[in-house]
Amino acid sequence: MIGLVIISIMKKLIRPAMLILPLCTGMFFPQAAFLAGAPYNFIRWALGVMIFCNVLQINFADLKVRKEHFAVLGVNILMGVIPFYILKFLLPSGEIYSHAAFFAGIAPTATSAAVIVSLLNGDVGFAVTGFLVTNIGISLVLLLLIPLISGDFSASFMLNVLWSIISTIIIPMGCARIIRHVYPEILKHRDELKNFTLVLWSASLFVIAAVARKYFDQNAGASLWSLAVTGVIAAVVCALNFTIGYFLSRGKFRKEASQILGQKNTTFAISLAIEYSSGIAALSAIFYVLFHNLWNSLQLLRHHGKGN
Repeated sequence: MIGLVIISIMKKLIRPAMLILPLCTGMFFPQAAFLAGAPYNFIRWALGVMIFCNVLQINFADLKVRKEHFAVLGVNILMGVIPFYILKFLLPSGEIYSHAAFFAGIAPTATSAAVIVSLLNGDVGFAVTGFLVTNIGISLVLLLLIPLISGDFSASFMLNVLWSIISTIIIPMGCARIIRHVYPEILKHRDELKNFTLVLWSASLFVIAAVARKYFDQNAGASLWSLAVTGVIAAVVCALNFTIGYFLSRGKFRKEASQILGQKNTTFAISLAIEYSSGIAALSAIFYVLFHNLWNSLQLLRHHGKGN
């Protein structure tokens, strides 16, 4: 009996540990930051594989696009653009902060949003549809927005952005859809797919932490200030997303709309921030992970506290 209890506790601790430990250990190995850049681009490829594994598990027949999904997509875009220009105006010499706000706000919905919606007894189909609408929509919009915030409208730069989006989002989604049609038995391996994506996410966090440490090493004078400001930016953007999302739907989808706007595909944002901005911009997405998971925990505690 005691052995079963210990095993149960260990299982509950494994997932948080695989997220926290890579972040902690990666800070001690800034040398690993080279994996994030060309020619390796580890985070980009890891993200592509994770999206592939997640889309494999989606039953497209259950999806229904609603007006709320387009409202969330519109606000999602504005939450990247408006904070970017506000900080660009207020802190003209602090480009890294406007970039941090942009990449924290522009990230589309995470697939894990559907898991939280399910635990809150919400409409899972609504959340999964939101994931597809925002990920495809944001991918298309970023083809213009990334050159806009970088100020580089050269053909070579825009083609590079296009390839980043296609290789990270479009190709994995397309391949997953084809394989799901050809080999539907793949769903029998759902648990293995989830475990594999967790391993990839942990490895990505290790590299991300290494990139952040390298940035601090190269910008020692501004490190603590940058860390504090970036954390505040991520917290404000996160709070606005969950709050605005709640009021986007007047009907029964309030908590679902809040979740798909607030819970972000931060790995996507981190991948783009590392490639087209800086380590501090990527760090804003890391902070966002902490804040949206904290809010999710509070929601679940409140929900189950009511006896639901």
